[in-house]
Amino acid sequence: MKRHPGLVPLSHEHRQVLFIAQVIRRGAARYRGAPATTAEKLTYARQSLTALALPHMQREEDILFPAVRGRDDVVDALIAVLITEHRRITADIATLHDDEVDAATLEERLNALGILIETHVRREERALFQRLQTVLADEALRELGEQWRAASAGSMCFLEGEA
Repeated sequence: MKRHPGLVPLSHEHRQVLFIAQVIRRGAARYRGAPATTAEKLTYARQSLTALALPHMQREEDILFPAVRGRDDVVDALIAVLITEHRRITADIATLHDDEVDAATLEERLNALGILIETHVRREERALFQRLQTVLADEALRELGEQWRAASAGSMCFLEGEA
């Protein structure tokens, strides 16, 4: 199913977050200019997830979830799961500031966090957004997109050419 234009700004941010998740995973493909060592991945994860993923999740909880909650039982169940994942991702990002961890443990934390973020974003894209496109009216989706664009104006981008 093609993504409704009102959800496209959210999907663009998801693409950026997925890129971060891929970069911090163990055995990730090398991207031009992307961090390669565990120490570089740690620095990148701290900066990019704090600047992009945490504000993105907060906007979802402030804008997206309230706008769609209570309209459909499936959507409500998904929101409950997604909020639980937000809490876990936030807690895992906080552990990246623990400098007393050995390199092997740190690499495992980064890998697990990358997997969790990827799973979470895929659930939003493939389950929540698909469902929203079937239960929400076109105007509601358009309004949601406008609210998202206004709230995320000036947010950081981590992909070349993204604005």
